[in-house]
Amino acid sequence: MSTPTLDRVLDAVFRVDGRFDIKFVSEKGQQWLAATASVTLPTSFLQLVCADDVDRFCQVCDATPDGFSCDIRILRNDELCWVHVRGYRLAAAGQFVLCLIDISNWKRDELAGRHAAEHDALTGLPNRVFFKRAVEHQLLSGTGRFTIAMLDLDGFKKVNDTFGHAMGDAVLIETAKRLTKIVGPQDVFARLGGDEFVLLMADADLAAAQARARGMLLAMARPFETAPHNAYLGVSIGLAQFPEHGRDCSVLLNNADNAMYHSKNAGKNRVSVFVPKESAVDFSIQTAIHNGIQEGEFYLDFQPQYDLNRRLIGAEALMRWKGQDFGQVPPDKFIPIVEESGLMPFLGTWALRFACHQLRQIQTLMPNFIMSVNVSPVQFGAEDFDQQVLQAIAECGVSPASVVLEITESTLMHSQERTERALATLCKHGIHFSIDDFGTGFSSLAYLTRLPVSSIKIDKAFVRAIEDEHKASPTEKKLVTAMINLAHSIDLEVVAEGVENESQFAFLKQSGCNMFQGYLLSRPLSAAALTHLLEQQTKVSA
Repeated sequence: MSTPTLDRVLDAVFRVDGRFDIKFVSEKGQQWLAATASVTLPTSFLQLVCADDVDRFCQVCDATPDGFSCDIRILRNDELCWVHVRGYRLAAAGQFVLCLIDISNWKRDELAGRHAAEHDALTGLPNRVFFKRAVEHQLLSGTGRFTIAMLDLDGFKKVNDTFGHAMGDAVLIETAKRLTKIVGPQDVFARLGGDEFVLLMADADLAAAQARARGMLLAMARPFETAPHNAYLGVSIGLAQFPEHGRDCSVLLNNADNAMYHSKNAGKNRVSVFVPKESAVDFSIQTAIHNGIQEGEFYLDFQPQYDLNRRLIGAEALMRWKGQDFGQVPPDKFIPIVEESGLMPFLGTWALRFACHQLRQIQTLMPNFIMSVNVSPVQFGAEDFDQQVLQAIAECGVSPASVVLEITESTLMHSQERTERALATLCKHGIHFSIDDFGTGFSSLAYLTRLPVSSIKIDKAFVRAIEDEHKASPTEKKLVTAMINLAHSIDLEVVAEGVENESQFAFLKQSGCNMFQGYLLSRPLSAAALTHLLEQQTKVSA
């Protein structure tokens, strides 16, 4: 095998020593590399090799030193090109002969073919093959939770059937552009076919995924100028999270697809989270909740609150739901589903507005009447929560000082910086805050003294333990007394809920409790019944 013969067949021939220092380059190889008097070759062959390929090239050489072959990238005319390298050992000289063939055109065709096989021709997005490979890579990486979102356009078939496939294609392209702009840099957004898209949200927990999905709803809310009459198309989204909703790609995709169809059945243009089969009844309730909102099945009852003298001075607004299919559903059953489905910000704002509207009517009878409204952690976490509250109060024309927002201890512990900022803003406008279910969460003197809280509400579980001298434990009574004394020591008022008998009322009154609510004094009332009760009290006082 002579060098001149090789020089006619190959693009370049190198002879290098054991450290890959260049000892000889064929004449054709110098021409191929464009080496001239002004452009000299480096001293080492490895200096020509792309930095990302050096380790792989050396590993191949070490593994089969007598003869090896591999594809690497070489720097040629300041550009990288693909070459196929075959190496032969010259044992006597302690050197290697490296024979190079330029395969850039082959690689280009290969990569183009691979791209075509893994990408959607219409939108340029990755396709199902690419997406599955990305999910499998995420599973193997072991980086923890991630979420898959399945998306399907609402009303696309009508556009396609009415205006033709060309118009439908334009809508799909515009959809891909809109949603690509809002996905994260580590996410993978793909088109599965038709009007179905899918998103892999790497390292995203369910709350973050839901927020991202709601952003997609907003992105799709704008009219499609590509369609006649600026058509509006929504998108139904289903979420499935690893590992809770599946531990392999096919199961996760299937469960996200099921959640997406639930969004379709629940009214479209919404986000749903997959619910395991053992909790399939939640899907039915979730659908009924959506229908209930549209049909006006949600309403408020009011739990009267009394002072030491059993005088009605305020009320707590309580959300209620009487569904057409499920009848009266208890709050502890439907509220978690409302929160999970992303509807709590809407229902919470509605409840606040309704309560403030009722407060305005009641204050014509008693100007100092106080209305307490529960705030969900999900609702409180909204960026514009403080503005929503102030707007509702302003629209109803009530004094901010007559509104008490009840928040849980867990709410205070979540997103503390944002929580403190929202509390401070609302407190400046005169709104009061009460810690609901005090003693059942993360009770801490730190946040009681740091945050603008005006009262605490002793959970009914502690009140229930106070029966009479024979049944109640001395420790339980001491604990309740300690809570009241603690609150008073930092100028907080105390509300006791769940007061059901005279023994409990007497003990709490003696311990210094400021306000009371419970079945002993009154059950929850409708707005009309509460107004009537206040009218009766006003007449007696007069």
